[in-house]
Amino acid sequence: MSILKKYIKKHVVYAPFINEKAADNLQNIIVIPCYNEPDILSTINSLVSCKEPVRSVEVIIVINSADNTDVVILEQNKKTKAEITNFISTYYSSRLRFYIISIKDVPNKFAGVGFARKVGMDEAVSRFSSINNTNGIITGFDADSVVEENYLVEIENLFKNKPKLNGCSIYFEHPVKGTIFPEINYKRITEYELYLRYYSLSLKGIGFPYYFHTVGSSFTVKAETYCKQGGMNRKKAGEDFYFLQKIMSLGNYEYLNTTTVYPSSRPSDRVPFGTGAFIKENIEFPEKEFLTYNFEVFKNLHHFFKQIDKLFNIKNFEYEALNLDESLVQFLVKNEFAKALVEINANTSNINSFRKRFFQYFDAFRILKYQNFVHPYFYEKISVTDAVNEYLNYTEQKELCFNKAGILLERLRLIEKGF
Repeated sequence: MSILKKYIKKHVVYAPFINEKAADNLQNIIVIPCYNEPDILSTINSLVSCKEPVRSVEVIIVINSADNTDVVILEQNKKTKAEITNFISTYYSSRLRFYIISIKDVPNKFAGVGFARKVGMDEAVSRFSSINNTNGIITGFDADSVVEENYLVEIENLFKNKPKLNGCSIYFEHPVKGTIFPEINYKRITEYELYLRYYSLSLKGIGFPYYFHTVGSSFTVKAETYCKQGGMNRKKAGEDFYFLQKIMSLGNYEYLNTTTVYPSSRPSDRVPFGTGAFIKENIEFPEKEFLTYNFEVFKNLHHFFKQIDKLFNIKNFEYEALNLDESLVQFLVKNEFAKALVEINANTSNINSFRKRFFQYFDAFRILKYQNFVHPYFYEKISVTDAVNEYLNYTEQKELCFNKAGILLERLRLIEKGF
C-alpha cells in the first residue's frame, strides 16, 4: 500500500468530493481556502493568465463555513460558488482545471482556514492516489492573492530540476501602494512585511536551519512528504507555521525566488494572528508605533548556536561553560534543557545527527517562546526599523541602513531574492 493510500485511510475526514478522473500527467494541485471572498474571480483570472506548464495543474477551491457562520457570509459564499461555477462552465484548458469543494456547518471548534486547507490538501492526495502519482505536489494559495505570470511554470521547473525536494516557500510581496485600501493599510503592511523579513533573515543569520517564511499563500510541498508528516493541522490559526516547520525539519527545503505571490493587504477577523489580523488591529491605532523583538535576543541565540558542537557527547553539562546571557539561561532551566540534552545525546551517534536532533528540539516554536519569555522582562521591544538596522549592522551590511520602513523593505526584499 502506498504512503498516499495509508494516509487516506488514517487521516482523511471526508470521502473524495471530485468524481472527474484526474489527468494522467497531473503534477500540481493548488488548494485555495475560500470564506467570504467577494473578489475570488481576480484570483482565478490571475492563475488563468499564467503561462501554461508542460504538465497538468488542478485548482481546488474549498468554500467553507462553520455551524455558527453569520447569514451574510453564508450568502456571500453562495454567491461565490455561483460565480466560480459559471466560470468553470465557460472555461476550458487541457492543462488547468478548476474544482469547487463546499463544506458547510463545520463544528466551530474546527472551522477555520486550517481545516479548509486540510480538506483541500487531503482531496489533492486522493487525486494523486487515484493515478498512483506519489511525486505530485500540493501548493498552498489564498483566495485574495494573485501571482506573477510565470508562477505555474517556475513551480513545475523547480520540482523537475530537484526531484528530491520536499517543499519550498515561494517568494511573496504584499502590495504596499495603491488606492484599494486607505493609506494606513499600506503603511501597516509595509511594517508587517518588514517584520517578517527581519525575523526570517535574523534566524538565518544566527545559524538556525529552518528560517524560511511560513505564509499560507506561498508554499508548495510534495504529496508524499505531506502524507509522511501527517498532513495539515486543523488549527484555527498558525496552521501554516506548524505544518511547514514539520516539512522543513526533513531537509531538502528551499526558497523559490524566481516568481512572486502577491497576498492581499486587507484586514481580516477570521484568525487571531497573521497578516489580516495584524492589519485589522493596527489600522485602528494609526499613531501607534509598531514594535518588534529586540535584536539582542537573536544575538544571544547566535552565541548559543555557535557552541552546540561542544554539547555532543558531553558528560557533565554546566551552563557556565557556555557563557550564555542570563535570560537564555533562565529560559533553558525553565524548559529543562539539561534533561533534553541527555536525551538528544542518547539518540545520536555522530555530530550531524546531533545537530539535526538539537534543532528539532530547539525549533522555531521554542525560539518564539524564548522571544516572548524575555520581552518585556529582560528586553524592551524596539521599532521595526531600528531592529532591521541592528540586524544590518550585525551582519556587516551597514551601507543598507536607513530610517524609513519602505526603503528598508525594498532592501530586505533584494537580500532575500539573492541580488
